[in-house]
Amino acid sequence: MLNARGLACAVLAPLLWGFVPIYISLLGDADPLEIVVHRALWSGVILLALLALAPSLTGGLKAVRAALLTLRLRLGFALTCGLVTFNWVIFVYAVQTRQLFEAALGYFIYPLVTVLLGMMLLRERLDRWAWVAISVVVCGVALKAANVGGLPWLALALAGSFGLYGVVRKRMGIDPLIGIFIETVMLMPLSVLYLWWRHSSGAPIFFGGGAMNVMLAMFAGVITVVPLVLYHAGNRALPITVSSLLYYINPTTHMMVGFIYFQLSIPLWEWAVFGLIWSGLVVYFSTRKLGSKHRLSA
Repeated sequence: MLNARGLACAVLAPLLWGFVPIYISLLGDADPLEIVVHRALWSGVILLALLALAPSLTGGLKAVRAALLTLRLRLGFALTCGLVTFNWVIFVYAVQTRQLFEAALGYFIYPLVTVLLGMMLLRERLDRWAWVAISVVVCGVALKAANVGGLPWLALALAGSFGLYGVVRKRMGIDPLIGIFIETVMLMPLSVLYLWWRHSSGAPIFFGGGAMNVMLAMFAGVITVVPLVLYHAGNRALPITVSSLLYYINPTTHMMVGFIYFQLSIPLWEWAVFGLIWSGLVVYFSTRKLGSKHRLSA
């Protein structure tokens, strides 16, 4: 029997992530880098409060200090910090340019990209059905490339950066909340410098200024931290096969938001692309044993 609280967390996390494009749309044509800066800055503030007030969850600030004393982990965090920042910027750009289906495609294929990266970097072995699933997904990407006259770089950039981020974090073996806190702390000095530069050049630093925009800037931290906490709570409480499948609520919600909120249309051949992607995922997850050690994210 599934843990009810864990199930609720595992459903809410990708659902909340799925609605992030609506938040980005409220910011208008704000600089994508400014959005990422506020996301990192306020996430760090929220996580600092969480670690300080509830150290029993992760070991608190002592665990942060212990992690930073290790050179291997410091170098690893520098890499993951760059990867997650790149991923955030690409996603914001995708939403602002109304390429939400491209973003959804990226997050649909990212788990199998992670599987491939695990094989190359972690020397994990793939079974026959995993190779069949990956081949079907590759056919979907090839169909997309044939119809757009080139590779779907935006989707591949999202899938590749998030997949590599997950694999590197898995190798580091660090608590997820401690990890994201250290990454945001690394970004904080650059975030402050960026906001100071914008202010000194006469540009507003809160998406145009005003009380509402200040609140929206701070809310960037909430939409980053809350789904993250729920996501990892769900992963801990449920078999990984179940939590992995529930993750697909995220890109599915992206597609629904694209249809309903952004009123985007999708051609028939694009449905064929997603059909191949979904078929590959069905093949992969239907051949996994319950409780498999395969993970989608660190």
